[in-house]
This record gives sequence, structure tokens and C-alpha cells, in this order.
Amino acid sequence: MLAATARGRVTGPRATERRVVAASLAFLLAGALAASADPAQGGPTIPAGKVDPGLLHAMTDAPDSTLPLIVKETDPASDEAEHLVRGLGGEITHELPIVSGFSALLPAEALPELAGSPAVGLVWGDAEIRMTSTGTSGYDSWSPNTAWRQSIRLSQIEGSYNGSGVTVAILDTGVSQVPDLGNRLLARVDLTPEHDGYDRYGHGTHVAGIIAGDGAASAGEWRGVAPGASLVSVKVAGADGSTDVSVVIAGLQWVLENKARYGIRVLNLAFGTDSSQSYRIDPLNYAVEQVWLGGVFVVTSAGNRGPDAGTINKPGDDPFVITVGAADLKGTSDRDDDVVAPFSSWGLTPDGFVKPDLVAPGITIVAPRAAGSTVDQLYPDGRVGDWYLKGTGTSQAAAIVSGVAALMLQADPSMTPVVAKATLLGSAFKATTYRSSGGAGLVDAAGAVLAARQGKFRFAPANLGLIPSTGTGSLESSRGSFHVYADPDGNGVWDLVVGEVDVLGQPWSATSWSALSWSTSVWASLVNVSTGWTATSWSATSWSGTSWSSTSWSSTSWSSTSWSSDAWS
Repeated sequence: MLAATARGRVTGPRATERRVVAASLAFLLAGALAASADPAQGGPTIPAGKVDPGLLHAMTDAPDSTLPLIVKETDPASDEAEHLVRGLGGEITHELPIVSGFSALLPAEALPELAGSPAVGLVWGDAEIRMTSTGTSGYDSWSPNTAWRQSIRLSQIEGSYNGSGVTVAILDTGVSQVPDLGNRLLARVDLTPEHDGYDRYGHGTHVAGIIAGDGAASAGEWRGVAPGASLVSVKVAGADGSTDVSVVIAGLQWVLENKARYGIRVLNLAFGTDSSQSYRIDPLNYAVEQVWLGGVFVVTSAGNRGPDAGTINKPGDDPFVITVGAADLKGTSDRDDDVVAPFSSWGLTPDGFVKPDLVAPGITIVAPRAAGSTVDQLYPDGRVGDWYLKGTGTSQAAAIVSGVAALMLQADPSMTPVVAKATLLGSAFKATTYRSSGGAGLVDAAGAVLAARQGKFRFAPANLGLIPSTGTGSLESSRGSFHVYADPDGNGVWDLVVGEVDVLGQPWSATSWSALSWSTSVWASLVNVSTGWTATSWSATSWSGTSWSSTSWSSTSWSSTSWSSDAWS
């Protein structure tokens, strides 16, 4: 949560820009927002939902202070909001077209008047974020290297296996056209108002490159795990990285319905919430299980809320799917000095299952950058050459495991998700440093492929006795503290998406949402599918988008100065 009393300021010459992403893209909302100035003092009322709670607390606690904040304008083409800030004694610090607004410094006492202006859409804090207890700044300064490839013994099988014939679906922020993916992207599916499937945030492209990039822009140096695999991108979040559980579920439904058409064998899902609702009734858990039981191997990220126990994200808490934590390799290929990264989530789930299932390298992994995306614009220090970017987090670790799964399925195309899970866990490199928080150990690409080819774990007892989810629980509880604003009726008024409704404003009925009636009918006209990189025109009516989201993609940092907030999990 963002809090006025939190610590962990970002400093340096690009401090303001770095705080922008931390506050605007990693903000958690715990409930409906409503506040006002003291009417007895004649202060103006702050409209409900326009100012984040942390900023309101800061104003109340220190009314004589100057607040760093971000302003989303109702009309970005107008200068009215900027003029108002200056008229109130404030200072514009940066123009931020990526969020249709700007950052500023403003006297705390002037916040109600600013928020009350019709020229202002939203106001949120640009500082004082609560960081994870162990940040990643120590890792981000490391020079990029390929030691992780040797650590998981990938080099031993690269000449024989590259993932050819296997399609990996990536449910993420979209994928941009980069040389390393060639023509192996079969489809771009978009469930967002942006319609085109391209990555305007910067997370999905990085993940795609780790899974299947061939290093074309670097003479093969920064290639991914399975450079022969095909991809399908299912975009559920736009330029601000925001999405809702209901959109993720719709994306999962699309994957299940189209798995045969595109040959989808693996699904990479790095999205997660902090919900504690039991997997046995949770709608998001139910959705990932349907994909799993439908024959697709589902890889989820553990989250970046460590080092404390009991911090696994949903749906990584699901006992059916495989959940991946991040390993810190210390920048070397020597596996004996590896440890679980301090930020990596681990521990018992609310239902008593131990997670993650295993770990994979997750520190400063180099993969393609989405040029011009949010991450790319605000984190230039993370760039490696013209085409690549360093990324740290359990997202990167999960992507490596998804790539290894593609190699295994190439070695044995008949492998089921259950056998694939048993094979990955049974072949993992086990060390004492992984016992408490690293599951079965470090993924071993060579060991997993060899075991798959030999059918070594074909009869291993994975997932025996597990009770499937019913999906009859609360959609609101599945969100945890992750909420977004949306404008489903298109009236220009942004409403917090809470309760048993989806992001389209449609009622959510747990009783009718079951295996028998599970379909994408409500989303069917809103899903745009483009073949490969070819643009596809689309005129369907769409939901109006989200804003001011808890960004919940499991990457922690992108630059030499870390901004690893709890919300970026």
C-alpha cells in the first residue's frame, strides 16, 4: 500500500521520473476513495475518487508541507490544469504524456482546490512509496551477463532443442514487433481499449524475449530459452500497466477456447494479486485450472513481496499450476553460491500449500525492450544497447521456466501438464540454499529435457488428490487490494471497479459462472485478434479503459536505481 509515513525515496538526477512509475503504475487501492476538506473551515470539498488516500493523509498530517504529486488532466491538450497549479503556488516538474498529465510540487493546503477543478481528472502521490524490505538496487547496477544460461545448463541442449513446434501463450501487456521474435508471433489478441495488441507498457515484450527471443539484434548474445518456439500474445493491460481480475479471466478463457487453433501448449502468466481467498472457490484460480485441465501447462510467477513468508500471489497460490520464484545467481554460473532472491515471494498459501514449486534466474535478465513504452521512456538506464533491457523479478524467472517447458514439450510432444510439472520438479537442481523458500530447487533445462525424452517422470504422482476450484467465490475478494478505475458507460466519469461486477460494469454471478457455462460471450465482441504483425482494423465497441491501477506484474526493477515497491508484485 502507498502510505504517507512510508520510506524508500528514489534519489538521483532522474528521481522524479522514477517516482512517477512507482506511484502511478504501482499504486494499490484498498477501497472506494472519498474525502473532503473540513467544511467548518470553509475549505472546498474534494470530489470522491479523485485523490489517492496516501496523498490525503499527507495533506492532513502536514498541511504546511509541499506535496509531490501527479496530475491526470481531463483534456491533455489544454494548459488549464498547469496554469491552476502555478496559480496555487505550485511548480510543474515534468510533462508526462504517457499518463495524460504531468508531475508537480504543490502546497498541501492547495490540494482541495486543485482536485476540485474540472480540468483535473485524478491526483496521486509522486513519492513516499513503501518499498520491499529488501530492494533490488544492489542487483540493478550489475553488468548484464549470460551466466544464467550456464547455471540452468541451457547451453548443453541448445544444439538439439529450441522449442520448435510448440506455441507459448503470454497473458501480459502485449508484445511489440522486435527483430528477436521474427515471424514467430502467430497472433496478437487484445482485450484492452488500445485494440492493437502492441506493448505500450514494456513488460510483455521483455517476457516474450526471455521465452523465445533468438537474439537476432545482438548476433545471438541475448537470446531467450526457446528461440524456435511460436508465440501468441494475449494483451490484458495497456500503457499504464493496469488491469482487472475480470479482464485476466477473459484472457484465460480466450486461451482455452483457441488452444487447438494455435497449438498452445504453455501459458505464461506473470499477473498476480494479494488476495487471500481460498483457491477452492476463487474465480481466478478456477480460470487457470480450466486452462491447465484443458491441456495447457500454466506457469505463474510467485510475486515480489518477499522476503517474508506467506507472500505468494494469486493465482500462484493454486496447487495445480506451477509457481516460480526468483533465484539470485550472484552473477556467476557457479550454482553452489546461488540463493533465493530476497524479494521473491514464498511460504504457505492460505490453503496450506507450499509455494513456489521451484525457482529460476530472476536478476538482471536481458531481453528485448518495447521502444517508446512506459518502462522504456522512464527507465533508460535499464537499456542494453539499442534493442534490449535489463529486468529483475519473478516475471523473468517464470518466463525462463515457460521456455524450458517448451523445450520439454518439443522433446516429448505427448507430455501432459501433470507430467511436465513432475518432470520440472524432479529434475531441478537441489541445494540447501533453496530448501526453505525455493521449492524443489533451481530449474535445470538439460535435466528436464533429458528426463522428458526418457519419460522418467511419466508416472510421477504430481497433483494427486487435489480438489479443483469451483469458481463460486467472490470476484471482489479475488482482487485483494488491487483495484482499478474504469469508465464502462463512457460518460467520462471514472468509477472504482469494486464488488461483484467486472470491468465492463456487468454483474458477476458466481452461481452461473461454472464449468458448464464458462464462455467469453460477454467479451466476444470486444476481443481483437490480429494475425502475426499484420494490422487488423477493428470497430467493435469497447470498454473505456482503466486508470490508476495497482500494477501487479511480477517484475521489480528496470534501471540502475531500483523502485521495487510492494505493489509491483
